[in-house]
Amino acid sequence: MGLSRGANQMAIKAKNWLASLHGHKTTAELATGYEIHPNSVLYRFCDWLGEKAGLVILTPHLAAVGNCAEDVYFGLLKARRESKKLFIVWPYELPGRLKFGLTNVEVINVGSEYRAFPHDSIVSIVCRILLTAYFGFFRSISLFRRLLIGTHLNNVYRIPIIGESTLWHPAQVPDFSWDIVNRYQWVKQLETPLDVYVEEKKRLEAEWQRVTMGIPKDAWFVCLHVRESGFRDSETYCERDAFGERNANIFNYIEAIKEITSRGGWVVRMGDRSMTKLPEMERVIDYPFTEFKSALMDVYLISQCRVYIGMMSGIYDVARLFQRPMIMTNMTNWLWTYPILRGDLGVAKHIFSKSKNRFLSLKEWIMEPWEGVSFSHKIGGDYLFHENTPAELRDVVKEFFDRSDRWEPSPLQCLFNEVRIRQGREILSNRLFYPNNVQSYYQKNSADYDLVERYRLASRLDSAVGVLGAKFVEVNWECDVKNSQLN
Repeated sequence: MGLSRGANQMAIKAKNWLASLHGHKTTAELATGYEIHPNSVLYRFCDWLGEKAGLVILTPHLAAVGNCAEDVYFGLLKARRESKKLFIVWPYELPGRLKFGLTNVEVINVGSEYRAFPHDSIVSIVCRILLTAYFGFFRSISLFRRLLIGTHLNNVYRIPIIGESTLWHPAQVPDFSWDIVNRYQWVKQLETPLDVYVEEKKRLEAEWQRVTMGIPKDAWFVCLHVRESGFRDSETYCERDAFGERNANIFNYIEAIKEITSRGGWVVRMGDRSMTKLPEMERVIDYPFTEFKSALMDVYLISQCRVYIGMMSGIYDVARLFQRPMIMTNMTNWLWTYPILRGDLGVAKHIFSKSKNRFLSLKEWIMEPWEGVSFSHKIGGDYLFHENTPAELRDVVKEFFDRSDRWEPSPLQCLFNEVRIRQGREILSNRLFYPNNVQSYYQKNSADYDLVERYRLASRLDSAVGVLGAKFVEVNWECDVKNSQLN
């Protein structure tokens, strides 16, 4: 039975009021060409409620641990910057074909003085139930539609992204502006320590497991993650070559591992059971293949390591969330995933240009267009990556641990960073994303998707103040060392 005319008018007024709570466009609207639909009303209501209650209401990325950790980190930064509290609203997992595919829940359970409502509080539980029911309804409709006509509803109906679009720039801003980026002072924000920790009860449990695993309480350890394709290769998703340039061979890291253990440290290899097993070595724990592998231990180990050694892959952002010192290896770009904090080091993969028929020097690579520095699988077709050698990996680890407290980067290291910032700003000053290079549900308004992404990328460009390894820069600045092998 339909609503009466009076009830219809009241409903329209209520909808208009909700839609007017904020003048800005939400991420959901960016994905649908600014159509007003139930989810955009929900997102606007959450933004309005957050403003009234002094909260940053956020649903971090559900399925990818890196994106989830990034959202939590920048959500906490936003809460600190605006003197608010971060309220994370996270759905419960749904059964069967309705499931969200939630990532490591311990990432969203981290403690901080800037968090509101513990995850086990009544407020959090009620909001989680409501969010799950709301999107469960749309996911059910989407599944029914898929069975009837072969296509799902747009993802913005099926996946909550509350608050995500406001993390990197003011929501009312219609254009990209470096003045706005500069106002955020990302370097200052990231160099100011942010209070993030594993809550005490869970920390005590993890500490017991750590000792049982074999790492003494008074020992220091390094977390090492070397990306492989196994995690992505499954019945539902086959990576093949889509992200292949981000992978590396764990056996090339053996000399770097021995460099750490020779100094009295332990090495905890991170990852999952699809990884290639390491040979048995003293003070080395192939953690994915132990009985201690869990979501909690994944987060705890990274939060406590002396240094995180990794690549351009998801748990890199977990280390960033806990602001751990880093050594980045086998880097495939200089704009997006770069050594973050002062003292962090990195070494890049060697990049071969098919058109030039040789490897590019660092000086050349940094002058390449967007296609040569893009992130993830969007790398241009002219480029092939070659992994760091065992010697390069050992040398950067040795450089990290050999430095004195009075260490300063070399002039060449500083020069690379200066050119990096200049070139990165030039690239981000122009549109990067178009309908033909974004996911289908962003194609209706790719210009606005581009706006959000450029502000997001700009936060990473401006905030990274680490450097490439001194020896690596020196020997590859003018001419890549691998060119000698081509003759």
